[in-house]
Parts: sequence; structure tokens; C-alpha cells
Amino acid sequence: MIVDRLNNDLKLLFNIDDPVYKSFICDKNGTIPSTITKPTDIDIGAIASLKEFLRQLSISLLKQIYIDQASDEFLTFTLNEYFESLKLEGETNSEWISRTIAKVFNPKVSRASIIFALRPYSSQEPEISNVSTESAFADFSFSDIYISGYDIVSGETIIVVPAISESLESAFFTIKVKLYDTPSSQLATVIDLLNNIIAAGITYVLEIEY
Repeated sequence: MIVDRLNNDLKLLFNIDDPVYKSFICDKNGTIPSTITKPTDIDIGAIASLKEFLRQLSISLLKQIYIDQASDEFLTFTLNEYFESLKLEGETNSEWISRTIAKVFNPKVSRASIIFALRPYSSQEPEISNVSTESAFADFSFSDIYISGYDIVSGETIIVVPAISESLESAFFTIKVKLYDTPSSQLATVIDLLNNIIAAGITYVLEIEY
């Protein structure tokens, strides 16, 4: 303890029980509160209080380097500024940290790596496909993803195969990511993950089947 070390070092030069010594240098009967925000919160003598404050501050600042030990303020600064990772609504710090670590260390581009990263958000194995085989001209059945449409000739409702409106050239640089039963609360997480794991120049269409 800082009080014992100072008194042991100085007891041959000073009277450690002298009131002036206690006030200016070190007071063995002083108190160190459990919560400290400034040096004057510590009451163990002027010099000893400052040394103890700096000792505890150095320990605290060292912890802020590690995101699993950092306080909320330092954690937010580190993840926002250095990893461009924003905390999602309702997300705990541990979940935020785990998501950021996965984003940073997950391999990119590989189809297998995308599927691996998306497994926690799908009740079945995620599927990655090229949209070139599903591209079509924009029409009532092709301008978005539908499961049914209206046949003008027969007047009956018909099942329409999902199609994606793309030009032939752009289709080669677009993939479709299909997930199953993804909760709406996880959509933002999935989109953030895809934006960071898919290589630049590649666009994607996210389809979720319930």
C-alpha cells in the first residue's frame, strides 16, 4: 500500500505521527474511497493522495486498451473510431464486442466464409447464389420478389417464381443471400455483417424465407 511504503521510506527523516507530516506527505489514518474521480477524493496526505490517484489512474487507463475490460465511454470511442462499429439498439456490450471481433477477423469474399458467418441468423443453412440465372425484365412479377401474381388472361391468381430485375452485365457482380426464419430484431446485424464481409464491387440481394 502506498501509505506503508512512504512511511517506511521516510520514518528515519520525519516524525510520521506529526500533524504537518500527515497533512502534507502521508497520513496512515486517512481514507481511500472505493470510487475516485479526482485526487482530492483521497484523504491520505497531499503527496500520498496524488501518488495513489496516479497509480490507480494508470491501472484504469491500461485496462481501456483491452475492449473486454474498457469502460463504456472508452469502449464506444474505440469501436466507433477504429472499427467503424456502432452499437445496435438493445445490444449488450459483450454482444457488441463479439460482433465486432467476428467482423474484423472473419475471412472475406469466400462463399463458405459468408455462409459460416450467417449461420447463427438462419434456421437452415444459408444459401448463396448468382442472380444471373434469376434476372429478368421488370414486370409485375419481376420487379421485386413475389410469391403470387394475377394472370390477366385467366383472371386467376398464379404462383410466380421469384426473379430479380438486373441487367446482364450487373448480374455477374450481384449475389443473392437467402436466409430462413431470421428474426426482425437481427436484420440490422445481418445487413451490417454483409456490408463488411462482402468484397468491394459486389452487390447483394438479401432474401429471407419464413
